Parts: sequence; structure tokens; C-alpha cells
Amino acid sequence: MSLQRLFWLAFSVLLALFLVPGWSCAAEDDEAIPTRITAERLRYSHRDHQIEFIGDVRVDRPNFQLRSERLVVLLRTLPREARPEGLSPEQDMEAQVDIEKMIALGQVFLKHEDRVGHGDMATYWVDQGVLRLEGNARVEEGGTRLEGNVITLNVEEREVDVQGRTDRRVEGMFLLPREQGAR
Repeated sequence: MSLQRLFWLAFSVLLALFLVPGWSCAAEDDEAIPTRITAERLRYSHRDHQIEFIGDVRVDRPNFQLRSERLVVLLRTLPREARPEGLSPEQDMEAQVDIEKMIALGQVFLKHEDRVGHGDMATYWVDQGVLRLEGNARVEEGGTRLEGNVITLNVEEREVDVQGRTDRRVEGMFLLPREQGAR
């Protein structure tokens, strides 16, 4: 498979990160979504099954932005039985590769509509639909904010787990409705 084809395949799957509830910005009808990704350097390793974007990484698409110092996309080869049938040899080469996990490192910033996430590192496991922000992790939506050392979001199950550190507890800021009669 050519490097260019692998590059675009990886990016289209990379965006699967945001195809799940809560962080999704995909079109309902599966139309192609314009995506711009820039970095100072791109490194692909066939042996390690990974694509790495290095230096001022920026992923921009409608209603979504990702910023980090590095972005590592770990690939896996799909077994023949997991691939679609009736593909040309060139299409089959592309269908062999899927994304296992993505890791953004260094001053990570994620934004989808009014949802924002920050951390020193973000890891997304594609099959599980789990996003983990680590190191000075913060998630904000509207007037709600959660802070901790590690924030794990299971976007498919809509579960959140926030862990503090020994020197800093978990912190949450919530805007709650005013009680009736309160002024």
C-alpha cells in the first residue's frame, strides 16, 4: 500500500474518534467530511504499524479541533474474514488496515462544539469507544467542568471516571438549577 493511501486511510479512521456519542461531529449520512491535518513532520513505520505526526499537530474539521505536540496512530492488520468481500486487490490492501488506538501527547486540546478537553496526554481505544485524558486533565461543557489527574470517558456507555492525585483531589464545577422559591 502506498504511503499516501495509508496516510489518508489513517486519517479517515482517526476521525472515528469523534463518531461516537458525546464527542461526535460526523454527518448522519456518512458523507465525507473535510478534514485538514497539519504537523511539522510525519513518520510512518510499517514494521511498528504506526503513523506519527510530530510538532504542532492540528486536526481541523467542521465543529471539531485537536491540538497536540505529537499524535501517534497505532494500526492493526485485519484478518481476511473481517474484511469486506468482493474488493479489488488495491481495495483489499486498504481494507487490511484498521486503527487500534490513537495517542495525542503534549498540551492536548480537544474541542467539539461546546465540549472541550485538555490534558498532557489523550488516548483513544477505537473498539472500546474509550477516551482517557491524563495529566492535568480537564473536561468542560457549558458551565460544567471536571478536573483530575486522569479522566476516562466511555463515550458509548456515557460513563465518566475521574481520578485525583494524593496532592490534589478531583474537582467538579456544576451549574445546577435554582431551587423553587430561591432568589
